[in-house]
Amino acid sequence: MHSRIAPILASAMALAWVAAPVHGQAPSRPIAASPLAPNTSIHTRPLDLSEAISLGVQNNLGVEVNRYSPYIAQYESEAAWGAYNPLFEGEIVYGEQTEQNALITNAPSESDQFNGAAAISALVPYWGGMLSVDFDAGRSHTDFPLERLSPKYDSGLTLGVTAPLLRGLIWNEPWTQVKLSRLGYEAQIDDFTTLVMDIVLAIISDYWVLVADQEKVRVAEKSLESNQALHEQTKVQYEVGVVSKVEVIQAEAGVANSEFNLILARNEYRNSQDRLIASVLGNRLQADTALQFQPTDNPAYTRVGTIDLNDAVKTAFARRPELASARKQVQQGEVALKFAKNQRLPRFDVSVRYRTLGTTGQDNPTPPPPGFPDDPLENIGGFGDTFDYYYRQGGPRELTAFGVISIPLGNTTGRKNVSRAKIQLRQAGSLITQLEQDIIVSVRRAARGLLASAQGVEAAERRRIAAAEQLRAEQIRLEHGESTPFDVLQRERDLVDAESQKISALQAFRVSQAALQREEGTILSDRNVVIDQVRKLD
Repeated sequence: MHSRIAPILASAMALAWVAAPVHGQAPSRPIAASPLAPNTSIHTRPLDLSEAISLGVQNNLGVEVNRYSPYIAQYESEAAWGAYNPLFEGEIVYGEQTEQNALITNAPSESDQFNGAAAISALVPYWGGMLSVDFDAGRSHTDFPLERLSPKYDSGLTLGVTAPLLRGLIWNEPWTQVKLSRLGYEAQIDDFTTLVMDIVLAIISDYWVLVADQEKVRVAEKSLESNQALHEQTKVQYEVGVVSKVEVIQAEAGVANSEFNLILARNEYRNSQDRLIASVLGNRLQADTALQFQPTDNPAYTRVGTIDLNDAVKTAFARRPELASARKQVQQGEVALKFAKNQRLPRFDVSVRYRTLGTTGQDNPTPPPPGFPDDPLENIGGFGDTFDYYYRQGGPRELTAFGVISIPLGNTTGRKNVSRAKIQLRQAGSLITQLEQDIIVSVRRAARGLLASAQGVEAAERRRIAAAEQLRAEQIRLEHGESTPFDVLQRERDLVDAESQKISALQAFRVSQAALQREEGTILSDRNVVIDQVRKLD
């Protein structure tokens, strides 16, 4: 009997110590009015797992912050194409000049010029060449007698092509930036997808933890009711002289222990509520939030079939965004290496220019000095008549072709940049190999965890059935005077522990299912989460 009384007295003393106020201080006031109190009456809202995921992804602060990164990268990618926008340039010049013409008339002459030019040039994507169209025109007026025309009108149209044949051919800076920025944008989407996957897994875990804690509260309440009934039964038996006072104390200690466990279970349940509310509502969780979710999904156990690890790993290699992002880094390394090899080459550019000219005007009113022949123009006109010369056969034409070569002696920078790009590319490839190995390990671990959790559910259910049968048998023995309340309490605690174990096993089973989906990279599609909708800005 002494061995039975000792643990009961120890439990009673522990409860008395927890409940006793600190010496010299007044007992703390109850917190029933606080939203943190386990028994506070607050608003309850039904919530299924799909809605929890939808709301959680929508309100998550991490999603809110990181959904901008792909858009920033997208604008950077689109901005890289700006290097190929046509460039317009123009200038206007006016000048006056006075000079002494001592050799001819020994009198000063005055002249003025009004010139303008406009040009449009553009890089050609991929190729790296440049096309240009230049137009220039001018009007000049002078009283210098040797100038036949005054006013004089000139215009010219020039078509130009510049093509790199070595350095800058294809893998020039603008085209390389276009390729790198596009891959960077796609990698940002992969990184954002990885974040959303982790958030979805966390929401699923928080949801099933809340379901489990809610069930643990139910088990604790059921245990308290059973112990209270046992206590009442023991008191009646004591009053009729069937049991001793010690048995009544044992029953009272069992009630106190159940109350203590219920307090802990309710407190943990409220903590789980806060975690799920924070996951689902984000910054809408306030200090005075009076809300709790009522999970509606059933964590029922379903048998797990054989998991084909080869198929699971193959799926992960195809669907994991982390691996896709790493592949983008390899592609960026390949682009950088091609650019570095191109920049190692000498520069050899070829340019071709074709120019047509037109000139018209009016006879200079200042007569030439004696002895100079009078040579009047056949076509005298204004500025618009200069364009006629562009198409006139035999008109003034210019065709120019030239090449420019530049060879850096030693080319230390180019050679070292190629070596660096090769090392960086090998590093990116090694990171993919490492990531693939990590994925294999994580998929195997997740598959093993799912199978183990399934077996755990089955084992926990067998234990729960056995504990329930043992408690029922012990209660029958107590009714016939063949047992004691202490033995019934022990069996009841075994049943509570078995039911809690079953609840935890179901929680682990559901979380393990989601964890395997996460490792395979299918958690978003399996949960109907569309990443393009998630990252869309309002």
